[in-house]
Amino acid sequence: MKSRVLALCLLLCMSSVAYAQEKSETVQSPKEFLGHKVGADFKLASWSKIVEYFRKLGKNSPRVNTREIGKSTEGRPFLLVEISSAKNLKNRDALIKASRQIADPRKITDKKKLLKDAKVVIGLACSLHSIEVAASQMSLELAHHLATAKDKRTKDILDNCVIVLFPSQNPDGNDKVRDWYLKSLGRPWEGGRLPWLYQKYAGHDNNRDWFMLNLKETRLVTEALYFEWAPTIYYDIHQMGNSGARFFVPPFHDPINPNLDPVVNQTLMIIGGHMSADLLRKKKRGVISGAIYDNWWAGGNRTTPQRHNIVALLTEAASANIASPVFQRKRKLRGGRRGMLDYRPAVNFPDPWPGGWWRLRDIVEYELSAIDSLATLSARYREELLQSQIELGEKQIRLGKAGSSFAWLVPENQRDPERASQMLTILQRAGIEVHRAQKAFSAGGQEYPAGTRILFAGQPFRPHLKDMMERQIYPTRYEYPGGPAEAPYDMAGWTLPIQMGVEYVTIDRPFKADSELLSRLTDPKGITTRTRVGRIEALPRRSLETAKWLATKNQRLRDASFVFRLHKEGVPVFVADAAFEWAGQSFKKGSLIIAGPGAKKGLTEAILGTIGKEYQLELYASQEAIPVAKRRLKPTRIGLYQPFTASMDEGWTRLVFDNFAIPYLTLRNADIRAGAKDLRRKVDVVILPAVVASSILEGVPVDATAPQYAGGLGMEGVSALQRFVEEGGVLIANDRSCGLLIDQFKLPLKNVTRNKKREEFYCAGSIVRVKYDWKHPVAFGMPERGIGFFTKSRAFSLDTAESIKGNKKLSSAQRQLKLRALKDYPTSLVARYANSMVLVSGWIHKPAVIAGQGAITETKYGKGRVILFGFRVQHRAQAQQTFRLLFNSTLRQGLLPEKAGKKD
Repeated sequence: MKSRVLALCLLLCMSSVAYAQEKSETVQSPKEFLGHKVGADFKLASWSKIVEYFRKLGKNSPRVNTREIGKSTEGRPFLLVEISSAKNLKNRDALIKASRQIADPRKITDKKKLLKDAKVVIGLACSLHSIEVAASQMSLELAHHLATAKDKRTKDILDNCVIVLFPSQNPDGNDKVRDWYLKSLGRPWEGGRLPWLYQKYAGHDNNRDWFMLNLKETRLVTEALYFEWAPTIYYDIHQMGNSGARFFVPPFHDPINPNLDPVVNQTLMIIGGHMSADLLRKKKRGVISGAIYDNWWAGGNRTTPQRHNIVALLTEAASANIASPVFQRKRKLRGGRRGMLDYRPAVNFPDPWPGGWWRLRDIVEYELSAIDSLATLSARYREELLQSQIELGEKQIRLGKAGSSFAWLVPENQRDPERASQMLTILQRAGIEVHRAQKAFSAGGQEYPAGTRILFAGQPFRPHLKDMMERQIYPTRYEYPGGPAEAPYDMAGWTLPIQMGVEYVTIDRPFKADSELLSRLTDPKGITTRTRVGRIEALPRRSLETAKWLATKNQRLRDASFVFRLHKEGVPVFVADAAFEWAGQSFKKGSLIIAGPGAKKGLTEAILGTIGKEYQLELYASQEAIPVAKRRLKPTRIGLYQPFTASMDEGWTRLVFDNFAIPYLTLRNADIRAGAKDLRRKVDVVILPAVVASSILEGVPVDATAPQYAGGLGMEGVSALQRFVEEGGVLIANDRSCGLLIDQFKLPLKNVTRNKKREEFYCAGSIVRVKYDWKHPVAFGMPERGIGFFTKSRAFSLDTAESIKGNKKLSSAQRQLKLRALKDYPTSLVARYANSMVLVSGWIHKPAVIAGQGAITETKYGKGRVILFGFRVQHRAQAQQTFRLLFNSTLRQGLLPEKAGKKD
């Protein structure tokens, strides 16, 4: 017996020695590599240094595998670092397979063996928001510790877990923030706001892209999460303001999204409680939970994975001034946010931080402690966590097959087939299974043809599918009974097919269909009787070569970018002034008419073939004359204003234009202040993004940024814009910038939501019903009844002679000025909010305030036009149903004046 015990002890000792000596070379510490301690005051490692360190670590430690999984938006390496025991990493492929089986229980063949062999995969997401610099810097120290530590606690973590680390989910921003910060040191604006977005298109909104997948970085992470490693736990590491608590941990504040399984929320409570206890034990004070951040919205870096049965959590550390320390007096620390009304001890805030110096190093230490707590808990309860993830997937499959939203159908015949195809591709990229009916079938008492796409609810990621396809009903919440509306943390409604303008059908009861699982979606086929030319469909093909005219119904988003491409090729484009019948089809007013191969300077087959590789279009061709008056649509040049306040709305607008190959010129303050004459030489259209008037007029204070970025347009710039419009330009204002033009241009309308308190009206991030005047050039191609995305947006009431004369608050002089403006600046409604049933998805407090009011207006102003979008028509590059309004507006001044009776 003694000999057996001795042998066992010897074996364990040898195992421990082998574990301690498993690295083949000396692993350099971050301090040795960087020349300073991680989190040191005024010090930040560049992305190239972080990449270099992780590559060396991966080369020198068998516990670390560093991979470049792609490039960032601006071409920097995007890293994924796998950290575990040497044995686990040698068995990497088998562990990935096991994690995929746990995520999809249908693939499990031997559950007992799987639970014995599989590891808890922990995803760590660092510095998605690049001004939150600590996590990327901290990742170096974390990785070094896991690669070199010899203690039993670390050994247990490495043996039972695989850490999948993203050192930065925005490498471009890592360098932008660092470079700006280092240049600011010792200046009055030290650590101040960047004059540009730290993600090329989205800035801070890169954490709003996790279901739409517009950004390259989002797609890279999504691919890793749902098609490679399938984490059991995913930890999104952030920073917040520093006026209150030092560190937020789960659980989250109400409300709870009904598609989240209770087990996810309960596990988050356990993890958050464990973190909080460990932090307090280490004398890390000021930890709060159950406050500020809710678990309703579906589009964030941690909320989207939650809908994939991943226990995804968030922490938020109080920020320093980038890497500069700040001193904070206790009397200036405050609450005031939901779940933390006061800065004093509470059940969810047991040990307030007493004030003092707060440094980048403090944040690093809090984050390291939280990760250690999470990893220790995961190693200790490895099998229980894996079993729970399996049960979550099994439950979702079972619920989906039982009915109550059994499936969603997406017909092939769509107003814009490309949008439907894109929506299905987005869902597929997020791990959703898409089927296609091979034969006709019956569902919900209706017949559906072969080719119909089917989204069955009986699949593991059912919560995500439901969250995308269902209309959200946000619970009515007030700060206190009878008080103001409580603001959601982000959006209240986001239903994907409605935002994108995709027709779909919800089927509640189970049905059977002969269908195939699509491994990869193909381009939509449109109507099968059309003959395809590249990706362009023409009818009839035999007449194309000699056709004098081509026409499109102007219903697809690509039609707008097609116009810009035709202008580039010098092909004449016209717009129909009325509805007409031609080539066996019905066309509405606003349909596009294109000079064909048989016309002078027309669209040749050679050009058609080239363009056909880039566009999904629907063209009709005929030698017959088109029996309708038409107007020439001349080329227009777009200018997009880019303030030095770093507007995310401006960034999303650029992304939309870039995605649709629509050319534009970026305009800075100096470009506009140079005057209308200079502006007219450059552009025909100016777009103001959704930026408040003070930001446009005043910009950034002189002591808050470098001198060349201080200030705004000022009245000089406003006067230049006014003259630009009077001389024939088009000025487009999006949402928040509308107020500037209403006030400064004396437009004959008012914003009825202006200065409304949340007791009186509130709508943050919801889809609303909008009625469009589709005969108006701004709304060409829009459905009469559509939607808009309302996020603290605007609604307009047009002035009338009666309303002006009846306004007793106006002086006689003011009344005369308004009556003159009414005559000089005729304004028309392009769209209005629905008269009733305003809400489509989300929440509105007191919708009667905007019911029936104007949503989009156009004002004739001198020789030009002012177009106001009350809501953001390109919101976060998600609201594709309303993109056309932006495209049409940019072409508005290219539409030459009507010449009555002009026909061919």
